[in-house]
Amino acid sequence: MAHGGLDQEAFFCPICLDLLRDPVTVPCGHSYCMSCVQHHWDQEDHKQLYSCPECHLSFSPRPVLGRSTLLTSLVEQLKSGLTDVSCDHHLQPHRHLFCRSDQQTICYLCSVGQHKGHHIVTTASERAQRLTELPARRALLLQSLQLKETDLQRLQQEAQDISHSAQTAVQLSGDSFRDMVLLLEERRCAVEQQIRSQEQTQLSRVQELQDQLQQDIRGLKNRISELDSLAMTQDHNQFIQLYSSLSRHTQEIVRDRVHTGSQRYYEEVTSAVSMLREKLQTIGLWEHKVG
Repeated sequence: MAHGGLDQEAFFCPICLDLLRDPVTVPCGHSYCMSCVQHHWDQEDHKQLYSCPECHLSFSPRPVLGRSTLLTSLVEQLKSGLTDVSCDHHLQPHRHLFCRSDQQTICYLCSVGQHKGHHIVTTASERAQRLTELPARRALLLQSLQLKETDLQRLQQEAQDISHSAQTAVQLSGDSFRDMVLLLEERRCAVEQQIRSQEQTQLSRVQELQDQLQQDIRGLKNRISELDSLAMTQDHNQFIQLYSSLSRHTQEIVRDRVHTGSQRYYEEVTSAVSMLREKLQTIGLWEHKVG
């Protein structure tokens, strides 16, 4: 580019930070927009002493300024080459402006080129603005930090509570199961003792019946033998007398029948044990679902 070797910042007004418009050069050699420096000097009329806004050299009387045709020509040439200029082509040290519209740092050239018409301020001004926002942002972050730390402490306490509750539950359930084992063992012994007691009672009853039956069997056999002997008796009177006696005793023995007990001796006990087992299985299933 034709202006590539020039110090491009030299073509910007130090007052308005824009490309020089109607450029003039004051006696000290610094250049400004005519309207910018005239306005600056208008503020100093009461002193009758006029200074350079950049180096602060004073002049009196007020200098008469004339438009610099050379600077005007150079500025126009510079403008013609700004259309395709992007700040990516410029070095970071030359980026003294900030485009708030695009939220990026730019140089003087870009401010009148690609970013012309945007909301542009100096980087110092943008920094000052953002510095005023820092306390509020810091307070917000600090508040968020405190909330997060509170949440963390609460979660840590919750984790401790969970572990403590689990340990307590393990201990209590272990004690309960040990108690149930002891209780079940006691109940088992009691049920076994009850069954054995009922067994002895039933066996004694059956033994008595067996003894009675054996006695009846012996008596019946004796009666049968006596009847056989009676049949051989030739004396009619003796036969009739003995027959009447034998018939009476035979009828008494035949009428006495033995009634056996129910075959479902221990059904109530076994049913109760089965119901207990089902309850324990139900508890185990419930604990499995809860786990």
